[in-house]
Amino acid sequence: MKARKSLRTLLSLALALVTALSLTAQGAFAADGSSNMFENSDFIETEQPELSAETKQLISLYHRKPTEENYLNLRDMVIYNYDLVLERKEAKLAELMEETAGKPGGEAKVAEMREIVQEMYMTYWNRINSSMLRFTDSRLLQWSVSNASNYEYIPVMGAGVTIEVKRTPVTNEEYAAFLAATGREAPASWTDGTCPEGEEDYPVNCVSCADAEAYCAWLTETDGTNVYRLPNESEWELAAGHMPKDAEFNCGIHDGRTPVDAYSDVTRGAHGAVDFWGNVWEWTSTDRGEGLLGVKGGSWKSERTDCRTEYRKEGRDPAQGYEDVGFRVIKVLNGEEPEQKVELATMDAPVVSAVATGEDTVLLTWQPVEGAVAYQMFTCSAATGLVEMTALVTGTSYTAEGADSGTRYIVQPISYVAICDNVSAEYSVGAVYGTDEPSVVPAFSYDYDRQRLTLTWEPVDGVETYYVYKYDQERQRLSRARTVDSAERDCSISYTVEPGTACQYLVSAVEMDVQQPCSGANCISVLIPEQR
Repeated sequence: MKARKSLRTLLSLALALVTALSLTAQGAFAADGSSNMFENSDFIETEQPELSAETKQLISLYHRKPTEENYLNLRDMVIYNYDLVLERKEAKLAELMEETAGKPGGEAKVAEMREIVQEMYMTYWNRINSSMLRFTDSRLLQWSVSNASNYEYIPVMGAGVTIEVKRTPVTNEEYAAFLAATGREAPASWTDGTCPEGEEDYPVNCVSCADAEAYCAWLTETDGTNVYRLPNESEWELAAGHMPKDAEFNCGIHDGRTPVDAYSDVTRGAHGAVDFWGNVWEWTSTDRGEGLLGVKGGSWKSERTDCRTEYRKEGRDPAQGYEDVGFRVIKVLNGEEPEQKVELATMDAPVVSAVATGEDTVLLTWQPVEGAVAYQMFTCSAATGLVEMTALVTGTSYTAEGADSGTRYIVQPISYVAICDNVSAEYSVGAVYGTDEPSVVPAFSYDYDRQRLTLTWEPVDGVETYYVYKYDQERQRLSRARTVDSAERDCSISYTVEPGTACQYLVSAVEMDVQQPCSGANCISVLIPEQR
């Protein structure tokens, strides 16, 4: 694992958010009034190392004196600790590959370990952000996870001091009280409007998002002081914490739901709430696009990997009820929403170009992303889709060395109040190698509103006419040339390109024979992702 330099000068935005969230503590705390956060460290994600004495000191120091310097020192330690975990996982992967080579079952063990390492790469900054939000929450020192079962609602560290989450998903019994009070129609899974006998403590299912929101509105009216609503995706993730690899829960074990407390003695969320993973998916208020809302946590019939906290690909029609979807509730104390509601998945992926500048070097450039304070570089294998973290840069260009035709690249924008979930093969861009076509390396810009990609280049002495080609890599052919006369206008040209497109262009100082096969050498490769 390469050493990562601290981005101290870039963290003012993070500190501002943390300060906004770290207000006067409110809500449920340890029953004995204890302020010792270290007597029970279950809120620490299992994949992280045991908190060192130095880390504990830095957390306590920040809470006593929440300065920028103390915040930065704590963040450095969080990054250092997480890098140690990654190093151990990578070492374990290498060890497994050597020990199991050619042995029965060896490939499956290696694949499982590789998946863990890949997930840690892909969610790296999400986990750093989440840890910092939790560690700097003013309620942390006053909360004891061991006492969580005494409370119906649990504080969500990092989501704002007024945000609490129901300890369990809403049960059939609880939903029945709502139906009795409002006369709303019962779920389709009930018989004659009555909850199935013996399933009172099962999570309610077959409820639409509208049903869940109506339940929240009823709670709000009944309470008269606090406001109840569905969590957004990031609030849900902060409440859950990272799903331990060896966690026990209802996934692939039963043919249906189980009581919400079935695994509460062995598997808990970050702050003591339970039943986040498996059993039933849970509605959130996060828009997935195309008329779908995000659901989290997986169900009894999901793949275990889909139950992971960080899994963000499942969406359902909010107008429908599903047998494998239920919900849990957020309580907003006194109805006071945080000044900035936490939502970590809000950044767009950058528009990235790649061009081979030598036999083993690639120049990556990208358009800046609003809110980004740095960019994390990843390589991605064209053959396997496996990713690896490389450099962290603050500009909008990077030269990758030791490159080859089997390597593709991902640029992830980094912010300490948001995350871009683009670390996957679909967001990777690759360069085309070779030196057989004379070319000019253009810069580029993309206008999402007009869907226009513009290539711009510096004029070359003695060249008046430039030839611009689109390249079809599958057919290895160039399009008919579009010409640019530098004496008549700037050295630029635009194309209509829809978001979600990867394309390649060649700007040449000489006219090419488009009838002949072309290697595509020195093409600029551009990836234009969909906007969120």
